[in-house]
Amino acid sequence: MALILTLGFDSGSFARLAPLRERLFPTARNFIPVHVTLFQQLPSDQVNRLLGSLAQEARTTPALPFAATGILDFGGGAAVTLSCPPANDLQGRLRAAWSDVLTDGDDRSRKLHVTVQNKVDRDTARATQATLRAGFAPWEGMFDRLLLWHYRGGPWERAGTFPLTGEPR
Repeated sequence: MALILTLGFDSGSFARLAPLRERLFPTARNFIPVHVTLFQQLPSDQVNRLLGSLAQEARTTPALPFAATGILDFGGGAAVTLSCPPANDLQGRLRAAWSDVLTDGDDRSRKLHVTVQNKVDRDTARATQATLRAGFAPWEGMFDRLLLWHYRGGPWERAGTFPLTGEPR
């Protein structure tokens, strides 16, 4: 089984995004709360190494400010696009530290987003995107933790939570 690394939201951002995901995401596939995926196929046999790296990174990284900038169309769903250069830097540091164990899919930078709808037909996705765009206003929030998850083919099991407690760089 693989491990997945996500960013978690401050309480205000979570309260804003969670109801969207709960309303729009197919219930049978909604295994975890709103999040931003940084890596999706980390090797489970490296869990101790990953946990150590994440603990160190969290101690030296402050909460990361982001801006919600728009609505992303990715075919069968909708997401809120997020801009956070410090999160991209964090992901780059982890990519460098774990380069020997990353899949091709994980060994790349990511366009940060929070998926609020996925695995729906194209017409449903387009309608959702249009509705979200019509009511969208940019806003700001914080990523305040890293979460490592065991992916078990369905429900995810938390392997570790790492609050971002470092001093600003």
